[in-house]
Formats: sequence, C-alpha cells, structure tokens
Amino acid sequence: MSARPSSAKTVRSTRRMTLAFLLVVSLFGCASSPQSRPANPQSQVLPSPATAVGTSPDAGVVAQSDQSEFWTPPPAMTRGSRIALLLPMTGPYATTAEAARDGFLAEYFNAGAQGEVRVYDVGDSPEWLLRAYQQALNDGVDMIVGPLKKESVAQLAAMAPPVPVLGLNYMDAGYQAPFNFYQFGLAPEDEARAVADDAGSKRLLNAVALVPEGDWGTRVLGALDERLRQWGGRVISSGRYRQGVSDQKEVISSIMGVSASQERHNALTRALGERTEFEAGRRGDIDFIFIATRAQDARVLLPQFRFYRSSGLPQYATSMIYNGRPDAELASLRFCDMPFTVDSSGVWADERSQASRLPAVAAYPRLYALGADAYRVATALHSGRFRSGELLPGASGWMEWTARGTLTRRLECVEMRADGLVPTTAQR
Repeated sequence: MSARPSSAKTVRSTRRMTLAFLLVVSLFGCASSPQSRPANPQSQVLPSPATAVGTSPDAGVVAQSDQSEFWTPPPAMTRGSRIALLLPMTGPYATTAEAARDGFLAEYFNAGAQGEVRVYDVGDSPEWLLRAYQQALNDGVDMIVGPLKKESVAQLAAMAPPVPVLGLNYMDAGYQAPFNFYQFGLAPEDEARAVADDAGSKRLLNAVALVPEGDWGTRVLGALDERLRQWGGRVISSGRYRQGVSDQKEVISSIMGVSASQERHNALTRALGERTEFEAGRRGDIDFIFIATRAQDARVLLPQFRFYRSSGLPQYATSMIYNGRPDAELASLRFCDMPFTVDSSGVWADERSQASRLPAVAAYPRLYALGADAYRVATALHSGRFRSGELLPGASGWMEWTARGTLTRRLECVEMRADGLVPTTAQR
C-alpha cells in the first residue's frame, strides 16, 4: 500500500517545517541549564506554532521505507487536554532526555499542537521526581509521559498515579504496574525477538550466541532463546564475554564446538597410542551465530569466529554495531533496528537528516524516535484509538500493546554492506 506522490511530498514538507520550528524552540527556551537549576522543578509550557506548522488533510497513510512499512500522522490531542512530560533535563541523563523531548515535541507540533504539553525536570534524584510529579498533578494534567530511567519508572508506579501514565522504560520482572500505567521503551529484547523471527522465517532455527556479562546479556539471550523455541529451534550453545577484552578464543572455541572436537581427537589419540591426521571442526547443527556487542568489540570478535570455522554461517548482531554509517569491517552482519535508523529513502530518512541538526538528536537518534513514538502512543491512548493486541506504526517500529500494559516493538532487519544496508527480506 502506498500513497500518492503528492501526499508523500506534503508530509515531508510539513515535517521539515515542524523540525525547523522545533530547532528554534529547542535553542531558545525549552532546555534548562544545569548551572541555573531552580530550587523546585519547573514546568515549561510550549507555544503553539499555528502559523508555522500545519497538517495535510489528505496525508493519509504514507510509504515509510524500502521495507514497505507505513507512516500515519499522529492523532491530535483535544484542545483542552494537557500532557506532562517528565524527563531528567538536568544531570547525567540530560542529553538523552533532550533527544526524547525533541522527538516528542516534533510529533506534537506535527499534529497541529492541539492541547498543551508541559515539560517537567525530574533531575537525578527521587526527591526531584516526587516534586515534579506532584507539581504536574497540581497543574491539572490529564496524562503523564515519562520518566526515562528504569528506577524512576518503578518509583512513579509505586505512587499509583490517578491519571494515565506512559513510562519510557520497563520495570524489572516482579514489579506490578498499577491500573492505567503503560510501559514503553527501547528494550534490547525486542531486537533479540526480531532476530529470531527473521532467522526463523528463513528456517535458521538453531543458534550459538555470545553475549556480554551481566543482566543486559542475560535478558537478550533469554529473549532470543524463548522466541526461537516458538519457531521450533533454540540457542544450542552460548557464552559470555567481558567488554573490552580482546582475546575471547576460549569461549568462542567452546560455543562453536571446536574445542569439543579437539578433545574427542585427543581422546582417540590416547586410545590408539599414535597421532593421526586431524583438523578440528565446528559442530554441525549450527544455523546462525548471534553476537550482542558494540561495533568496536565486533571488529575483534568476528575474526576469532572465522578462525573457529564460522565461515558460511549467517551472523546476526544487536543494533549497537550500527552508528548510522556502513562499516566495511562488519559487512555481512545482520541486525534488526527501528525504521528511523535503517530507512534509506523514505519519510524517516528525511526526518532523520533534518532532526540531526539538533545536537542531542545527533548524539542519540534512537531516543528521538522513542520520544516521537511516545507522543503517538500517548495521544492514541488518550483518544481511545489504541487497544490491547493492536499495532501502531512509528519511528521506533511497529508498536504492539501486549499484556499488562506493556508495549513491545516489531523491527526491521537488514544486512550491513560496505556501501549501505540491504533488507534481509530480499534474501529469503
């Protein structure tokens, strides 16, 4: 399904105007300086860009990317509604918060700036969050979006807010979300599930996986294995590595089955009492390799995988390997990411180019997409246009409302080439 070329041009033009207005707002009055941090949290009421931003009445559904996703204009807020955006605008997370705020405001302006958005600085302490939350309620907000940090989301949930909340992160397992409390974020588990779905659709069912030490690696590995089992496969072998440590020969040899092959040969040699010609091989039931790693670590790990007989096997990774530019050293790696980062010629590619003029967005483009989709989800929830089990397209992926008010994302999978990205759908 695609829109008329004139509609796509209209939407792109409108979004350029939106971002131009947002650039002015961001530079002149929407960010609090850490040096001038007030004694109490302040809210910032945004102006209406009625003369600067409009929406196309015939925009409809617009072709989003080469992967046949679709972008639709977000539903507008009602004229009397008021949303509170709770973000750590000061402190160590200020830049990431700015990127999320910029994305949220871009969608707000693009939808016509109906209603009112108030930005509250929650700082970097529970006390600041509590005061910002209480101030938002005193200001009569109809809905809260945020906060951004996992522990802050859990703190807010414990207060059982009387208005709907869309938290921009996920609470740990075991936390019970109150009524009307939704969780949405950039979970790495979404990427692992997308990898499993992409591999499973190609009948690549059994994986070996290398993930970093710690909780993050455990979560990614668990999501990958759980989804592969739904396809009839599994993670047949896995290992952990310490980030920044170059030599990972032992763990890679083990998960590839090469060390086991060598041990079997050694046992045979001892039994026969003589040496025989032998070349250790990898296990034969591996369909693909998955590595959860940063680009700098991948450049060191991939040659070691090749040494231990990975040649010919598809290799998947997380989106951490991609910073917006192709890398010849990582060519042939596949990964699953949001449309905002992998779209090459559609609406998202155009907006990404424009939005990168904002300093925080240039540093954290995925947080911009999160903020943009937070507005889309918040307004859809507020207007009753998004219900459990439904899908909503956006910059960060197809958002799906699952059980207990948790939103997950369906992503696009691509293969990195030296000169760009190629959809894996072309390789089925």
